[in-house]
Parts: sequence; C-alpha cells; structure tokens
Amino acid sequence: MNQRPAPAPEDPESAMGTKSPSTLAALPTMRVDDPVGAHQCGLSPEEIEQFRRDGYLIKRDLVPGELFRPILDLWWQQPPVTESGVIREQPETWVSPGDRWLSENRRGLTYNWMGENLWPGPEDARPGATVGDRVGRLPYKLTRDRTNDVWRWHGIEHDPEFVACTTGHPNVMYMAEALLGGPIKKPHRNRGLYAVFPCDPEGPESILGPHIDQNMTELMVVTYLHDVEPGGGGFTFWPGSPQMLYPTSQQAFNWVATGASHEAMDKAKTEIQPLEFTGKAGDTLFCHALMIHSAGIHQGQGIRFACIQDMNKSRPRTHMRWTVAGKHGGPRVHCDMDGIIRIDRETGDDPADGNREVTNQWIMDSNEFVVSREPPHVDMFDEWNLGKAAVSGNIVDEQPWWERYDLPMMPGEGMGRGTGGVPAVALKDIADYEGNGIWCVRRRGIEELD
Repeated sequence: MNQRPAPAPEDPESAMGTKSPSTLAALPTMRVDDPVGAHQCGLSPEEIEQFRRDGYLIKRDLVPGELFRPILDLWWQQPPVTESGVIREQPETWVSPGDRWLSENRRGLTYNWMGENLWPGPEDARPGATVGDRVGRLPYKLTRDRTNDVWRWHGIEHDPEFVACTTGHPNVMYMAEALLGGPIKKPHRNRGLYAVFPCDPEGPESILGPHIDQNMTELMVVTYLHDVEPGGGGFTFWPGSPQMLYPTSQQAFNWVATGASHEAMDKAKTEIQPLEFTGKAGDTLFCHALMIHSAGIHQGQGIRFACIQDMNKSRPRTHMRWTVAGKHGGPRVHCDMDGIIRIDRETGDDPADGNREVTNQWIMDSNEFVVSREPPHVDMFDEWNLGKAAVSGNIVDEQPWWERYDLPMMPGEGMGRGTGGVPAVALKDIADYEGNGIWCVRRRGIEELD
C-alpha cells in the first residue's frame, strides 16, 4: 500500500489555484440559516448531513470572545501598526494601509539564520543562497493582495496563550474529535492572526482569489476574534468543493493534484455559490481541508481578525517537506515523499555543497508527509467520526516537530511575544549526501503510534 512511487516534489509554500475567475459574488452566512445545533458543542443530525454534503459547519459562540481581548490589545502594540499610522481610535486610518508599510520587514527576528546571521533582506549577500532567493514567511507578513491589504501575524501562532484560547481551546478540540475522530493530534501552533483591512473605495476593484493549500491538513478551522459583518472581509469558501477535489488526488492523506484536480477547481469556481463566513467573536468555521477558499472582499468599516488553524489526526509521518535554495543561479529544489533531494549539476550548482539554505513551511503544524500513500477512499469520510462515536478526549500530545528537528521557533532572548519562527539551516545538517546529486533527508517523524 505504501510502496507507490513518490510523485514529483512540489513547493510546500505553493497554493493550488487556476486562472479562471470565480463567477459568483459571495453570500454571507447568516445565523438564521444555521442548522439545528449551531449554538451547542457537538453534532446534530442536521450538521452531520450538512458536513457530508457541503464539507463545512459553523459553531456559534464556541469560544468566549473575551478571551481574545488581551491578544487584540497586543496586536495594536506591534510594529506594523505603530509604525504605519494605523490608530486604534481613528478608523479612517485602517483603510488600505498597505501603501504605508515598509517595503522590507524583518521585525521580530534574531541572529539565527544559518545558525548565526540576521535573516537576509532582498539585496543581502548570502553564502547559502543566491542573492534575492526566497526567505519564506516572516513573523509579520504584510501583503497587498488582489483582494485586500492583509497582515498575517505568524509570530503569535506559536505563543502558548494564543494557542490555548484558539486551536487548543477545549471546545475546539471537542469539535475536532467529534468531526475527525481520535486520536487527535494536540496542536502546538496554528497559522496565527490574519488581519484584513478595509479597501479604499477609490482604489482598484477587489477580486476573490480562490485556492486550496497543498498540505497534509485534514480539518481547516477559522475562529473570529472580533465581529465580522457581511462585506467585512469574511473568510470566503466554496461549499461542496472538497467533495469535488478529494477523488482527484492521487493519495488520500497527502494531496497530490492531477489534471482532474484543476478541472474540478475550474468547475467549482463557475458552478458553486461561494459563502462569506460572517459572525461574532468566538464563532468558528470547521471545513474539510480541501475546501476552496479566499480572503473575503472587505468593503466594510472594521478590521477582520481571524485565527486560521490546521487540525489532524495523529498519524504515522515521515520527514519534513524541506525546500533547498539554489546557488550560483541554480533553481530551488524540494524534497519528495521518499526524502530525496536532487540537485542537478547542469544548473551550475555544486550538488555536493551542503552549505546551502534549507527552509520549511514553519507556519504549519502539519509539515511532515503522512506515511500512507493509499489512494482516496470511495467514501471520503470513511475514517471520520461525524457523530459515530462519543467524544472521549482521545488526544495525543506529540512532541512538536521543531523540537524533534532541533529547530529554533520560540522568541529568542530579549524578543517579545509575537516574534520568532524557524530560520534557514544548512543542508548538511538535515540530510546526507549519497552522491550523483542526491541528498537523503534524515527522518525524525513519528512513524509508529503507541
């Protein structure tokens, strides 16, 4: 079952989308339309039916909204806010602040890139990579998307108190087990706090950017830290899209797209009515991880604060999805499911050079390939619980992956909350050279469960 050949390696940072636009404007999710049980922890028959059919459900008031006030207070004290003229008491300063963001943003970092250096900027000389090669996610990721100006605060995502009131909250964990079934992998991180700012009404027209995240996540969770009204940048999704995409993957647990996957995405974007998740602080959306989604178009007044989370069963896993930087103009390369990294001598790189940068998608809590390579099940929810068994607290507290791989993650000495993250390390520190341009990654995954 698990001896199928490894597919071609993909960039772990890439999302899967297609060029065709979404043809329908999103409709808001209103409380009056919720199925029976939306205000209770657990699953009603109506919610089970909806999840099987559409791949999502919304739980209202799942987490007490007051738990988020200290996190939001901390958010307003962070450099991207204080240095860009975004003032808490002046909502007019919240509109499209992206033109005031610094073009180079290396705040919240320490001197640990390749063990002893500051994380590089676009023009910095780098012994382990070509100048300008991708650094990856930063603790404060500021972008001007096709939809909105967005600040993804990744540095808060490994903060224990933040995780405890979001992904690790007992009600969220209860729902994860009610949906997926145990053993649930206890989360030690999530993707952090995503802030979407109002659009400038005089600026370019915003459009949705539907995509899926190409990772090993099973359950995607979105929790609002503040109220989100219709048209307020709410997380937008295409109900029923997981049911269309799942059968097109080569594998059940590792997403491996095929030509049929792209056809299914095009079909979903033209035929499915997208929904904008709206609600109060503490409202939580649970989706199958293959749900096509996008940041919502923000034509409202406030800032949309959402915690984006990935949850999984505890499964045997192999090695990290590493990305290796190119040198001397050579391309970036990625390891495959067998843990093999191939460097082509013809590109100008020395394939035996182990002093090159290696990074991973550190914002995720599911960075390792699943051992199983079995094909998709006939029933995509065959291994899910969906109310079949009572929730029993079947949670496995696995050692965090960054500890198993001896990688820094938490804020360093003298650094405040909301900072940190995994820097590049040397290829020779995570893999062994086998000759002929082939490096073999050292496995530190949890390959057998008790």
